[in-house]
Amino acid sequence: MIVAELLPHVAPRPVAEILDRLDRAPARLPFDPAALQLLGDLSRRILAAKDLARQPDAVALGYWLRPANLSRLAERYPPLADGSLRVPAGLAFHIPPSNVDMMFAYSWAAGLMAGNRQIVRLSRRRGELADRLLAVIGELADTSSAFIEYERDDAITAAISTRCDLRVIWGGDAAVAAIRAVPLAPHAKETVFADRLSMTLLSASAVLELDEAALTGLAGRLFNDVLTFDQMACSSPRRLIWVGPAEIADAAEQRLTMAMAAEIQRRGYRIAPSIALEKYAAACRAAIRGSVRAIERTRTDWVLVDLGDGPAVPPDATHPGAGLLYRCRVDAVAQIAPMIDRSVQTVTHFGVDRATLEQLAVTLAGKGIDRMVPLGEALAFDLTWDGYDLIDEFTRRVVIRP
Repeated sequence: MIVAELLPHVAPRPVAEILDRLDRAPARLPFDPAALQLLGDLSRRILAAKDLARQPDAVALGYWLRPANLSRLAERYPPLADGSLRVPAGLAFHIPPSNVDMMFAYSWAAGLMAGNRQIVRLSRRRGELADRLLAVIGELADTSSAFIEYERDDAITAAISTRCDLRVIWGGDAAVAAIRAVPLAPHAKETVFADRLSMTLLSASAVLELDEAALTGLAGRLFNDVLTFDQMACSSPRRLIWVGPAEIADAAEQRLTMAMAAEIQRRGYRIAPSIALEKYAAACRAAIRGSVRAIERTRTDWVLVDLGDGPAVPPDATHPGAGLLYRCRVDAVAQIAPMIDRSVQTVTHFGVDRATLEQLAVTLAGKGIDRMVPLGEALAFDLTWDGYDLIDEFTRRVVIRP
């Protein structure tokens, strides 16, 4: 079975040969200084590259991998209190999504921090940014990882899966189900990141009280959350929920919508006519289901589907991205609980205090929401993701009793 190896070599290569080579790679413990040095070097190269500096998602990765941040992350994992030793899972097989170019790098970097040897399958539908980042990674001397590509082939996936100790799957529910049907080695573990959706929670009074400069800043943060990755990341908000009386919410939304139009124009964000049509069709389908009060199209790249008051929210299964938000209003944060299920990953918020957010989490008791972060941080990656501690997921514990 032959795959296209992309790194550390560029050549067709038997998958067994790649796996044998990785078996011989040096062993590392989590947060090994050499691994952190490599990731720090990657950060410097990303931030120094003029073309990558124009890509907000590449810059975000570069900042996340800064040595100072890596040190802070390592400090979150002191020696285990019970005297056990945290060790790598072993060989990690990463299968990242094709629609978010940076995700393969975050998954790989977390695995490297955990000390694993790694094989990363990239999609042939990846974007130019993924290839550019792959070229930068290729400048580093990482002998513990291999990056490959191949068309869907269950036999190749099985050949890798039966030799790996950890399989990490990112993608839509159908893709995840297809990969999970491929057997793993009996001892191996699997971490899965399937379809999720996210929302933004805004205090109407807090938005209405902002001066023009602060409102512009708020629009910039909302743009980053929604329109980076064309709203297709799991943590990209697709639902906009106003908290407060109807007249205040309407006035706040009018201000924010105008600020968003100016921000979109300033950033030069544009969508293809076909995507604009697809967005309008999705809005109309929601209206046919009877839950829509109005469709507001200030611009083709910022469409609000007004659901009125209350928790009725249509499914997002066919959401086209690119600036389509389902909008509703509630009098109090507690009223959003009926909207939440296990599919909800991230809630970004503005003007909502911590005590209110904690009470929402207590009310839900694990039924949904893995992250509640300030507006503007929807896409900020962390070693805790989808409710998983990635270092815990990507390592094992060896019990030592003297």
